[in-house]
Amino acid sequence: MVYFSLFAVCYSLFLTSVLAQFICVASSTIFGYVSWHWYKKSHPQQGVFILDSTQCRFENNTLKINGHISNKSRVYQSSVWLYINGFASSHWLIINASGVDELSFVRLKRLTLAARHEQAELK
Repeated sequence: MVYFSLFAVCYSLFLTSVLAQFICVASSTIFGYVSWHWYKKSHPQQGVFILDSTQCRFENNTLKINGHISNKSRVYQSSVWLYINGFASSHWLIINASGVDELSFVRLKRLTLAARHEQAELK
């Protein structure tokens, strides 16, 4: 959000029309809000995550996701980005290492890599 705000202010300083400055600030605010909303949706603060082979389920008070772990999922040093294919839609779910205990995070990384490997073999 800060990035979009700084971009809007810096960019609008070089515009000569007040209307153009307003449009620049308004569009940056809208894009910032949409980005923040996507981030909050894909990076929940709490919830229950159940992983069984390639099937997974995540629930919290605002979000319920069921499906398989896709090939698009990524494993990084301190986070796992899960792309979950559900029956009707797909979702990104980002889990940080600081949010779970170390053993659970290592298990999640292993199962994600195994699920990606299985999906690649099926294709």
